[in-house]
Amino acid sequence: MPRICFKPQNKCLDVSENETVYRASLKLGINIDSICGGLGICGKCRVKVLKDGLSKPSERELRILGLENIRKGFRLACQAKVLSYTEVEIPAKRILTTVIMGYEPEISLEPAIVKIMIEREQVTLTSKHASTLETIEKAVSKEISISLNTLKTLAKELPEKLCLIIYRYKNLDELIDVFPEEIKPYGLALDLGTTKIAMYLVDLESGKTLVAEAFENPQVIYGDDVISRIAYAKEHGVKEMQKMLIKEINNFLVKLYKTREINPRNIVEVVAVGNAVMHHIFLGINTEKLGKAPYEVVVRKPLVLTASELELAVNSKAKIYMPPLVRGFIGSDSLMGVLLLKLAERKGTYMFLDIGTNTEVYISKNGEIFATSTASGPAFEGGHIKHGMKAFEGAIDHVAIDPETLNPEISVIGNILPAGICGSGIIDAIAEMLKAKIIDHTGKFTIKNHKRIRYYYSEGYAYILAFKNETSIGEDIVITQKDIREVQKAKAAIQTAYKILSSKLGVSRKNIDEIYVAGSFGFYMNPENAITIGLLPEVNVSKVRIVGNTAGSGARVLLKNIKWRTKAENIAKSINYVELAAEPEFSKIFVNTTYFPSGYIEDYPRTIRKLDLKYIKRDN
Repeated sequence: MPRICFKPQNKCLDVSENETVYRASLKLGINIDSICGGLGICGKCRVKVLKDGLSKPSERELRILGLENIRKGFRLACQAKVLSYTEVEIPAKRILTTVIMGYEPEISLEPAIVKIMIEREQVTLTSKHASTLETIEKAVSKEISISLNTLKTLAKELPEKLCLIIYRYKNLDELIDVFPEEIKPYGLALDLGTTKIAMYLVDLESGKTLVAEAFENPQVIYGDDVISRIAYAKEHGVKEMQKMLIKEINNFLVKLYKTREINPRNIVEVVAVGNAVMHHIFLGINTEKLGKAPYEVVVRKPLVLTASELELAVNSKAKIYMPPLVRGFIGSDSLMGVLLLKLAERKGTYMFLDIGTNTEVYISKNGEIFATSTASGPAFEGGHIKHGMKAFEGAIDHVAIDPETLNPEISVIGNILPAGICGSGIIDAIAEMLKAKIIDHTGKFTIKNHKRIRYYYSEGYAYILAFKNETSIGEDIVITQKDIREVQKAKAAIQTAYKILSSKLGVSRKNIDEIYVAGSFGFYMNPENAITIGLLPEVNVSKVRIVGNTAGSGARVLLKNIKWRTKAENIAKSINYVELAAEPEFSKIFVNTTYFPSGYIEDYPRTIRKLDLKYIKRDN
């Protein structure tokens, strides 16, 4: 039986013949960067062969890696099959740079969890209260609900003075736990992102966020986008991904308990938000219906669960509140932005964008909200881009190009040699290439005879951001013609979405009072360059607001104030969902919006003048 060993992890595995390196890594729990989930599309899962017992390079590998890289020992893990003893090297895990905190309004503290100190009367031979529970109800002057697990806690010898943890929600008072002495109750907020998991520890008595940290979602080994996760779950079931996610969350919690000296029993409530796919995976619900039209979710109403049901390493009797989903791929994560920004309550016209592999777009006009989700693809997260990467150390995050010399000025996360380019850098690079007339409004290269321009047989012309002697990867870092096409498709999907929603509400760019951009990607984005390429509508840049991780902020708000849960639930019911695929104008608008900044020149008059574009061809 063939054997493969991974370095520097020093993990080995006996595999069946023709098992791919990628599949072997999954079985060992080793995270190889892959956006497409092992489909051989993204080209990110490259490994270096130390001892070669692999199959011959496939045509796909030759096309993506090139002969020179293969001669240097690089292979695609999803394509290379293990035939005999093999050793491969996996690049050291890089540090993910992300935005943890986001906009959070000032709110009053009214949590669902209530701590009550009581002194109860003991049961006697003559007392009317003949049970332990009755002594507690008599002390609080109210009947309370209780679970079997909590009843078992009451079976222990208890002192007269008790600390009660009661969960109050929708006319229900439930006794969660009983302590023989006063404790400090904590809440845990979870933002279940496709790429990252953000976790927040909240003091439920003061409302203060004590811990805010994030880590990469371990499910990225199954693919960086939700479609890859759905495909994997369809073939292998959802349980494996759910267990991996819960395990990683619990590992984080164990470290938290040690460093903060917190008793896990003191975490008595959890609020978790996420997109529809992550919501279902977290719950262990089959995602197959989401993978095909009409993109049906199994449940979208708010849920209240018990921590023991999901085996979370918090108080086993803690409640887990999950806000409602909207519909299709619009989950509770983007809903939090609409909630916090009070878009259902305000006069005026506002746009809210949560940009990612799937981009959620909301437009509100005097409180009436239309929303949609569009498959913008992974280009803005580095996917399908030759040297694209996430916002790790070594990523080019900002670019400026001298229009005379065509030489770039770049900034790199961590101030080290560049290894690739992340989403904000990709937007900058293409916007600057437009300004310098390296490319035209169709995305084609117009300058081809320059030291910074090179031709790649499979990917067309390319602009060199950094020569190989200036990089950490030993090769030129470039933006290719193919990369530009990927960005055109991504920004066209988003522009199409907000054009269709705008038409539903009868608004134009001139009516927009503010545009809010959420998430880590938006935090680093240059709004002016986003407008230049047509990712955002042409408005005064002062109207663009970067609001950070509103998903995590929303989860914290729901922990701290129960009334905001009702608000979120009501908003979800009121949103007018638009399925883009069902819109008759969708295809025509999409094609026209692939131009820079758009085929609809009336929407971008200032940008057209700035770029000095002579004409824009449009299919009317």
